[in-house]
Amino acid sequence: MLLQILKKDMLKRKGVNLILFLFITLATIFLASSISNILIVGSAVDYYMDYANVPDSNIVMSSEKDIDKINKWLDEKISSQLIESYDYNHFFEISDKSVSIDKDGVKSELDNRGTSLFLSTMDVDYCKIFDNDGNEVSLKEGEMAISNSMMNMNKLKIGDKLTIHDQGVTKEFVIKKAVKDAAFGSETVGMSRLVINESDFKVFSKESLKLGLYYVMSSQPDIFLKELNAQGFEGVMNTISVDMYKMVYSFDMLIAALLIVIGICLILIALLVLRFTLVFSLEEQYQEIGVLKAVGLRNLAIKKLYLIKYFVLVTLGSILGVFISVPVSQVMLDSVNQNMIMASTELNFSVHILCAIFIIVLVLLFCYFCTRKLNKVSAITAIRGGYTGERFHNQSGVRLSKTSRLSVPFFLGLNDIFSHLTRYIVLIITFCVSFILITIPLNTINTMRSSEMVRKFCLDPESSVYVRKIEQTENEKYNNSKDLMLGVERVKEEMSEKGYETELTAVPIFFLNFYLENSSTKTNIMTVQLLGKERDFSDYSEGKAPLLENEIAFSKIIMEENDWSIGDYVNANIDGEEKMFLITGTYSDYMQMGKSARMNSKLNLSSQFMFDYWSIMVDMDTDKSQDELVEVMKKEFPNYEWKTSQQLIDQNVGGIQSSLDQMLIPMTGMLCAVIMLITLLMEKLFMTREKGEIAMMKSIGFANRTIRQWQLIRMILVVLASMIISVPLSLLSNQFVLKPIFAIMGADVTIQVNALQAYIIYPGVLLIGIVIATLIATITIKKINIKEMNNLE
Repeated sequence: MLLQILKKDMLKRKGVNLILFLFITLATIFLASSISNILIVGSAVDYYMDYANVPDSNIVMSSEKDIDKINKWLDEKISSQLIESYDYNHFFEISDKSVSIDKDGVKSELDNRGTSLFLSTMDVDYCKIFDNDGNEVSLKEGEMAISNSMMNMNKLKIGDKLTIHDQGVTKEFVIKKAVKDAAFGSETVGMSRLVINESDFKVFSKESLKLGLYYVMSSQPDIFLKELNAQGFEGVMNTISVDMYKMVYSFDMLIAALLIVIGICLILIALLVLRFTLVFSLEEQYQEIGVLKAVGLRNLAIKKLYLIKYFVLVTLGSILGVFISVPVSQVMLDSVNQNMIMASTELNFSVHILCAIFIIVLVLLFCYFCTRKLNKVSAITAIRGGYTGERFHNQSGVRLSKTSRLSVPFFLGLNDIFSHLTRYIVLIITFCVSFILITIPLNTINTMRSSEMVRKFCLDPESSVYVRKIEQTENEKYNNSKDLMLGVERVKEEMSEKGYETELTAVPIFFLNFYLENSSTKTNIMTVQLLGKERDFSDYSEGKAPLLENEIAFSKIIMEENDWSIGDYVNANIDGEEKMFLITGTYSDYMQMGKSARMNSKLNLSSQFMFDYWSIMVDMDTDKSQDELVEVMKKEFPNYEWKTSQQLIDQNVGGIQSSLDQMLIPMTGMLCAVIMLITLLMEKLFMTREKGEIAMMKSIGFANRTIRQWQLIRMILVVLASMIISVPLSLLSNQFVLKPIFAIMGADVTIQVNALQAYIIYPGVLLIGIVIATLIATITIKKINIKEMNNLE
């Protein structure tokens, strides 16, 4: 009997059942694939760090000045069991101008997206590289290994040739392997390395240009770094913890996290639609329910008749979703697997099954909850169709006398919404969720393109253009701010000779040890200065910018970690001399993952070793945009690296923005299709319920066109109400969803909202889809006969 009832119910509303089936399938696909990937990638990051033997701490050395002291100190720490082991090797920075590519006989320059490029060799057992199969790489003379990200960036393939001109030496290398490089293989790290054979490395290297790198394994890395900073070794430039490397790979999970949000929203929408259809079915079949109760069936037995249908629907949809989620998950995983080595790339099928079971149980519990109203219905009331006999009650709709100037279709649509508000709440909530979903990637992209984001990277958004790598020769590298500013003046003169009157501001980067007086705790902090044209673009959350040479400002994270406050004095050893600084302000930015310091330009740091310099800001009188000016400058001064602010940001956050850009249109299309299905479903159910009213309207002379206008206007009013309600909800999602994501990168940022896009253009696209779906659904109005008046209560 149950099978016969199920078959009849499935065939009665094929369209409604199909739409519910699709929702459950889509929800299972997104949820199962995303959760599975996050579990795999989350565990894979730790596995990858261990597999590549990435040390707990990397110590970058600018020279070998204190090398004997450091070795002695590290040996002592091994004896005290603070560290387990350490090793040391050299590498040196080369200009991407010194590297040329030979692909099929065609010469071109290496595109390194502005990241620092290093020449290295694998003569230690740390930060190892592997081929795409996870095997260690062995290189012969004349062979080179390059990370997958750089291979993709330059469209290289195995067998292509690279020529390096450096240190007066020119040597050609063949690309032997595309490798996975845990420490330097991600775009977000900001450092890339070319790995060559040890004998080739000795040909290029010169002691004066070598940088050193200590690899330290410690059971207590935080304590080790504090003790290291307390020593005040002059050669130490920077320390990098393994947690920072892990942070880089955590960005690969952001897209998967976004898809989980989409899956959860689809489940929510499916439950709302399910409730509406279930309640509608109960109301439509009150008389049958009354008969069943009258002949002695209990409430649970009647509920089973409804639950069996939805059990079959949700089970079939979940099973199909599980099987589709496997290839979807594999595609998502392959994009991450290009840069990582995982313990196993095989998907955990049990996770997909558990997600499907969760959805099945959730839907059935929800259905059971929705059928509770049957408990309160008596047999007589149900036989009467749900009516108690009382026919007259106050309507909550609009009064015709007060809306006489409205057109008939508009009045009918407005009256329907106010008279049966609960009936339209499902639609309003569904549309609100969809509108909010579309704003999340949209607001993320707008925030990344905002002027505030530019300031968070210590750049003036009002600058005309930005330039990097201004060294004259491929072998030259600025090691102090004095040489840098001489280079800046040279560039300024070169531009003046070609008619470009400019003002330039350079941003040198130093790593300095800061400590409180009478304290042994020292902190190595990335410190920046603005040299050249005076600028006032930086934001401060508390206090003010350093105005005197003995003033300094620190980022919020540094202040909190060291328990410093505005007004405190900190010391630093600069070029062998101890100086005291007054903390005047604090701020939040993305330099060094939110851990940086800002010094006033009046302080002379010309003799202090400079780690590198950030982009040089260029101001000139021009009516061209940054993009246009970059193209002009590349032609006028091809030896320098010209960038827009957005290009500089992109090279520091990796491919997140491009991934979101690629997702935006498909996601909008998917949401539009989902909303159209919902609209089609709801409108079909509304028309089924209103057949009697439509027949009566036809009998007194209403044209099909007028009736369709009534249905369409009603739906448009619901959409407009949803759009208005979704605005404050979208702002809340910015605060509690997007801000924490941006905070992972090291700073607080105000989420930027383009009101035209977020509240008009993209919702407008969804509105057009809703209108089309309503028009399609209302085509069947012309088939409704006036005989349907017999069903009018």
